[in-house]
Amino acid sequence: MLENDITERRNPQQDTNSAAEPEPIVEKRRKRRRRPSTKRQRIIAPGLWPKISVVAIILCLGLLGLSIFMLNRDITTAPVIQKISVSDIAQTSAIINWQTNEPATSEVTICNSDNCTSLKPDESLVTNHSATLTNIEPNTKYQLTVVSRDKQGKEARLALELVTPRKTAAVEIGTRIGDRAPDFTLPTIDGKEASLSQFRGKIVMINFWETSCSACASEMPDIQAVFDTWSRDDLEILAVNHGERAAFVQSFIDSKGLTFPALLDSDQSVSNMYQISTIPTTFFIDADGIIKRIKSGRFTSQLEIENILKSP
Repeated sequence: MLENDITERRNPQQDTNSAAEPEPIVEKRRKRRRRPSTKRQRIIAPGLWPKISVVAIILCLGLLGLSIFMLNRDITTAPVIQKISVSDIAQTSAIINWQTNEPATSEVTICNSDNCTSLKPDESLVTNHSATLTNIEPNTKYQLTVVSRDKQGKEARLALELVTPRKTAAVEIGTRIGDRAPDFTLPTIDGKEASLSQFRGKIVMINFWETSCSACASEMPDIQAVFDTWSRDDLEILAVNHGERAAFVQSFIDSKGLTFPALLDSDQSVSNMYQISTIPTTFFIDADGIIKRIKSGRFTSQLEIENILKSP
């Protein structure tokens, strides 16, 4: 019985001990269950950093691009006006030429003591600029302002002064040297019309010719060479055909490769007005419309023509 009692006493203690022992195991298991959450946090956190870095880089690049754009916008300068000149100054007209270092528009403001006017010969963006002043008064001082604007609207201005020549006595209209050349209007070979007066302000060379004239055919290459060499702002060549049919004239021009304007004087009215008795005959008319030289017969070279054009 004693043994049994001892056994019975020990059993509750063992039960107590056995019941108390599993608690550390439960705690260990709980700790193990918490570890996955820690690992997940460590896995997610490193994945966010590349995304944040990419966003930060994009923002930095955007700010850098905006800064460069604003910097370029601020440092853009206005065009520079250069090589300005005034040519063919007459009593009532003059030509202004200038250049810009970048494409820009063209504008000239003309002021005298009474009023100002503005001339816009070309509103497109170009680097070579030209403006022809007309209807100005003789013996008058003008203040000119040349204006050019680039595509961003930045503006350059350059002021200069122009004094027109004194008014001379009235010039008689006629066909002699020193006379004012008679005005006329004729159809061109391409179906348009041309008038002598529309070329006021530049030198005009009027050549009367025929397709059947061998001397005319011989000088045409020299006239074409002058036409190719000289600027249209300085010289205009009008080849007035003397009473021939348009088909003959067109065939001749095509065979010679001529590109200067050919006018059709079908009824010879202009030839009669200029009293043409010799073919070819050429009239040299200055920017004021005054006959400066008359050449009867053919030219022997391009140089001969240019020497006449350059003579005072």
